[in-house]
Amino acid sequence: MTNPQHLEDRAKSGLVARLNERGDFRRRQFLQGLGVGALALGAGGALAGCSEPLGAGSGAGTTGAGGAGKVALASVPTLTNEYFTMWKAGGTEAAQALGLTYRMQSYEGSASAQIDQLRSAKAAGASQVVTFPINNDAVRQMGEILAGQDIQLATSFAATPWMVPSEPGYQDHYSTLFTPREVLGQKAMSEAVFKAIGGKGNVVYIQGAPTNRTSNAREKGFDMAVANFPGINVLAKQDGKETGQDTRPVVQTMLSRFNNIDAIICHNSSEALGAVSVLEEKGNDHIKVGGTDEQIAILDKLIQGPNVVAVQSIFGTWLGGYMIVRNYDLANGVKLDPIERMIFQDSLIIDTKESAQEYKKIATSPTTGFDWKKMSRHLNPDTWDTQVALAPVDPVKFFTEDLNTPKPAGFKFPEALQSSLDAGGVKKFTDLYARHAQTNPYATAIKLTTTGATVFGTKF
Repeated sequence: MTNPQHLEDRAKSGLVARLNERGDFRRRQFLQGLGVGALALGAGGALAGCSEPLGAGSGAGTTGAGGAGKVALASVPTLTNEYFTMWKAGGTEAAQALGLTYRMQSYEGSASAQIDQLRSAKAAGASQVVTFPINNDAVRQMGEILAGQDIQLATSFAATPWMVPSEPGYQDHYSTLFTPREVLGQKAMSEAVFKAIGGKGNVVYIQGAPTNRTSNAREKGFDMAVANFPGINVLAKQDGKETGQDTRPVVQTMLSRFNNIDAIICHNSSEALGAVSVLEEKGNDHIKVGGTDEQIAILDKLIQGPNVVAVQSIFGTWLGGYMIVRNYDLANGVKLDPIERMIFQDSLIIDTKESAQEYKKIATSPTTGFDWKKMSRHLNPDTWDTQVALAPVDPVKFFTEDLNTPKPAGFKFPEALQSSLDAGGVKKFTDLYARHAQTNPYATAIKLTTTGATVFGTKF
C-alpha cells in the first residue's frame, strides 16, 4: 500500500514547484503589499504566512451575518504565484464590497499545516474560508473543523470521489466545491490547436502529474478531441511534471525522436512555456502549442507568435472573489439545494492574437471589472448575476467518468441530495444558472475568439 504521506509530499513538491515557477505580472505589486517576511510559515502557526494578521483592519459597507468586518480567509499553498495573486485581486474586491476584511494565508504546501492553521481560524477572526486544498482527501477533516467553529467553507478544483459538500458532518457550512469543467475545457483547447494545423498532423501530449485527478481529467479531454479529428496522430504522451523546467528535456527528447511533430498540447501553461522555450532556441516556428491557465507570459507568446495558438482561461480572478460571495450568501440565509453545492465553472479558449491582446488589457487593468455585489443572491434575490457561467455537477457522472472512480459497494448519497437528483435537479439548476450569467467584463475578449463564445457556449 502506498503511504498517503508520500502521496501528499509528491503532490506538494510538484504543485509548489509549478506554482513558484509561473510568470508573475502582479507579483511585485503583490509582494510589496505583503512584505516578503510574511512568506515564512511554521507548521501550526495560525498567523504566519498571512498577508496581514487575521482580524486586523476593518471592513466597510454591507453588513449582516458573515459581514461587519469579519475576515474572509483565503488558505492557499503558496503566496508567490500568479494564480493566487489573481485570487487575491478578486477576493480583496469582493470582501470589500461585502463589508468583509480579506486575508490570504499560505500553508506552504502542507495539508497538515493547513489543518493546524484552520483549527484556530475562529480565534483569529475568520468568518469564512476559501481554499485550494493541496490534498483533497483532507477536505473532510477541514470542513468538519470549520463547521465546529461556525465558519463557512468553499473549495476549488479537484474533489475526493464520492464525497459531497451536503454530507451531514459539515453541518450546512460547506457552501460549494468549484471545479473548472476540465474535460470539456482541455478538449476545446486541444481542438483549437488541431484546427490551427489544418485538422491533421502529428501531435505530442505533455501530461500533468500522474497521480493528479485534474491531470487525468484534462488528458481525457485531449483524448476526446483526438477522437473527433481522424487526421490527428498522437506520436507520444509523457509527463512534464506540470513545470516548464521539467518539460524542457521531455520536448528536447521528443524532437530527437520525431522529425514530424506538428503540435504540442500541454496540461498547463507552465509546461507550454517550457515547450516554447525549446522551440525558440531551435528556431522552430512550425510546431504549434497550446496550454491551460491564463498566465500573462503565455498570452504574450500567443500575441507575439508563431508557436502558441491557444490558451484556456479558467477565470482565476473571478473564482477568488466569487467563492467569498458564495460563503457570504450561505451565512446570510440563502438556501442552497444540495445539487448547487458542486458547481462547474465556465472557461474560455483564447485562440486569436486579438482576443489575447484584449484579455491581457482587461486582466492588467487597475480593477477586475466584476460587480461582486451583483453576484450575491442575498443582496439580489431575483436579479443576481454570476458573470461567469456556472452549471451544477451531476455527481454520479463526475465521479465515475471524469474521476474514473466506480461507486463503492453500498454507497449512498445524503438523502436530500438523492431526492433532488431523482427530481431532475441537475436540469433544473442548469437552466437556473444559465439565466443568471448576464454580463462578463471579458465580453470584448470573448467576442474576438474564433467561436465568439465560452466553453459553455455563452455569448455576452
